[in-house]
Amino acid sequence: MQIKLLILRTFLCIIVNTQSTNGNCKKSKITGVIMNIYIVSEQVGLEGYWITDIISGIQKEALKKNITVNDYNGEFLAVDAGERQTVLAIGYSAHWLVSTCKEINSRGALPVLVNADCNVFNNLEKVGGYVSFNVQKAVYEVMLDLVAAGRERIAFLSAHNSTYSDDVKIYEFLRLAGIWHLPVDQRDVFSDESIAKSFSKLLPQLSTYDAVFCSSDACAVYVLNKLKENSISVPGDIAVIGYGNSRIAAASSLSLTTVENNYVELGRQAVKLHRLLQKNSDISMASITVDCPIIYRDTFHKPQNTAQKVIFAHSVNEPSYSADPDFMSVLQAEELLKNWDEGDRKIARGLLENKTVSNIADILPSSISSVKYRIKKMLIYANLKNKNELVSLIKKYRLV
Repeated sequence: MQIKLLILRTFLCIIVNTQSTNGNCKKSKITGVIMNIYIVSEQVGLEGYWITDIISGIQKEALKKNITVNDYNGEFLAVDAGERQTVLAIGYSAHWLVSTCKEINSRGALPVLVNADCNVFNNLEKVGGYVSFNVQKAVYEVMLDLVAAGRERIAFLSAHNSTYSDDVKIYEFLRLAGIWHLPVDQRDVFSDESIAKSFSKLLPQLSTYDAVFCSSDACAVYVLNKLKENSISVPGDIAVIGYGNSRIAAASSLSLTTVENNYVELGRQAVKLHRLLQKNSDISMASITVDCPIIYRDTFHKPQNTAQKVIFAHSVNEPSYSADPDFMSVLQAEELLKNWDEGDRKIARGLLENKTVSNIADILPSSISSVKYRIKKMLIYANLKNKNELVSLIKKYRLV
């Protein structure tokens, strides 16, 4: 499991790449066996089909851990001494999640939001954590592959212009297009209250694009049907990429290349986060982010040379830090501090006091040649030309 930890006394953030998960985590002194998980989910229709997949993942992981899954009924929860109780809240709308969090808090428990990005609900108080998809990374990888395949005129089609998930995708789409200087801007985003209305805006300009990135598989399947009606070749004339890896994506006559949202895995990770919070009372908040891989099928093929793909995309707008002297000087100071030992610090103090190399050698004590060698290493580390530049850098950031 790839884990990145930011540990403070009251906050812990965990980012998990679920492509390779072994479930290892450090246990605290609390050794009580977790026997129950309580869940509550928003009651929605077909648009919330994914909730059943999340619950399925929760049940599968809980079964492996000998944990009982219970529906939370809004009552106070009995917990063992030294433990706290968390409730997994699986929701669809911001309104439901906010009201549910307040209700759970009022019963003395901590809600853990499943499929809710922490950036949306970071203003909520007393939230135990978040389990969500890494949408930004998924959009990045789709755009990277399209650019590597020579598809730079990209349209983004959305039929959910009021959802946060689509807002994130559109933001990343436009941000990357700007960074990489692609011929794409806000006018290339086609969004409305329905798929048909969104596509009707795109249709008059369709011939100017070589790829359509859709916010959902439903949008993408609709686009494929319309392209077929207009005798437009996919992926020859235009590539189509969906989002979600729904069953219809694979069942379509022209199988859809799409981004996978593994809701079952999201449920599994929710159980792991629940156990982490229960077993580590010093952690007040934690989050798990699940990767969304691209599933390549008929409508867009994976670029052949992935090494060139990365070079190409990044070389479009390679950052030039050397143009910013203040930024560069901070990096130089960082390199000095990273490589210094106590002997180097004493040499730096001697240089600040205008002592000669011979005087510094006597103070250490060390040989003159050793002091000269250490100074030379400092110049190399920080990419400096001479001792005067080294002294100026040390003075500027008060390194000693």
